[in-house]
Amino acid sequence: MFLKTKLVKISKFLYFVLLFILPINLGKHFEIFDSYVGGVLVDYLVPTVFVQDILVVLIIFFWILSGGLKRVLCERDLLKKRHVQYFTLFVFSLFLSTLNSARFVPSIYAWLRLFLYSLLFIYSLVEIPIETYFFKILNIFSLSLLLVSILGIAQFVQKGSVFDNYLVFGEQPYSSATYGVPKESFFGKGVVPSYGLFRHPNIFGGYLSIVLVWVFSFLKNRKFYWIPFLFGCVALLFTFSKISWAVFLFGVFLHILFVKDPGKIKNRKKKAVFLVYFAVVLSLLLPLSSCLTDTENKSISRRANLVAASYKMIENNFLFGVGFNNSTVFIDEYNYAGTDLRFSQPVHNIFLLLFSEGGVFSLIFFALLIWECARNLINSSYFHIYLISFLQILLLGSFDHYFITIHQTLLLFWIVLGLGLQ
Repeated sequence: MFLKTKLVKISKFLYFVLLFILPINLGKHFEIFDSYVGGVLVDYLVPTVFVQDILVVLIIFFWILSGGLKRVLCERDLLKKRHVQYFTLFVFSLFLSTLNSARFVPSIYAWLRLFLYSLLFIYSLVEIPIETYFFKILNIFSLSLLLVSILGIAQFVQKGSVFDNYLVFGEQPYSSATYGVPKESFFGKGVVPSYGLFRHPNIFGGYLSIVLVWVFSFLKNRKFYWIPFLFGCVALLFTFSKISWAVFLFGVFLHILFVKDPGKIKNRKKKAVFLVYFAVVLSLLLPLSSCLTDTENKSISRRANLVAASYKMIENNFLFGVGFNNSTVFIDEYNYAGTDLRFSQPVHNIFLLLFSEGGVFSLIFFALLIWECARNLINSSYFHIYLISFLQILLLGSFDHYFITIHQTLLLFWIVLGLGLQ
């Protein structure tokens, strides 16, 4: 019994360490033959072992040794929950899609990471009682938020990376002269957005927009949260990610709306979910507007063209998709309207991404999972910020792919669900 208790404590300690280092992008990349498409290296096809992967493996390992997984399998009430059932079917359906993939190694490796992180979802669900650990988790995220925000602000001032070395926390070396780095206008001057420890300013902005709402929700009760909140807001501004700005303000608005009249909170939650679901449906119709596909704004036109290309991909691979993490292998073949010579990016919509890569069954099980999660979060009376985070993820996922393709935000997605669905 003593040994089991010790193993549980070790796994929980590693879990909190994982939350703190979640933004880190440090990992070992393995460039293989299947990582190249038409002679060009596609980073989404490069198998990579990240620091977080190792930590999750250790957390699950010590948890299994303590008998945690055995307790879950014997816990019939947990297995009877619909969101757990849909989650299991979703993960299994994506595994089947890997068997249909043209590039099997990148596909199965991406699925193994998804499977590993989904085990962390179960671990969070059963081993991290939110009533006990909520503020400890919030304190960890607020400190991590402060540090990564300071780095982001320093990057903006320096117009590039600070350490300029990937080995330092995984910071991506870049400057205003780096090819592909976006330039923005700030009071008439050309500036370079902040990346933080992420691969793109939009991902950094998406992460900040979610965690900042957590901190904002408790500013009145915990004054020291003002420091990470203010630094985080400045860092969010310097990402120049407009969708992240909008989603952050939406999250703040929902928090104010929910606490204004607690007696009407359930009805307001339902309206918020309906509003977000409506926005998700609209995002799927993005390429149907010619003014979006023909616009001079490359960011918008690229997204619209990728959505249109994904529809064509789905039409030819409706049942089983092209294989999980394989859309970048074929996207250029279907992106007829694209004006870029090469733009091997996944479609910027997680629903179409799962549909095109996993087929109709993966989309159905994911949609059922999302619906069941929303239903449970609406009925939850404890800490509505997880419903807000869930809705923010759906909005961000309707205009980008990183909650499926990038390890930091994929982790954040499963952690939010694991903590929120208790």
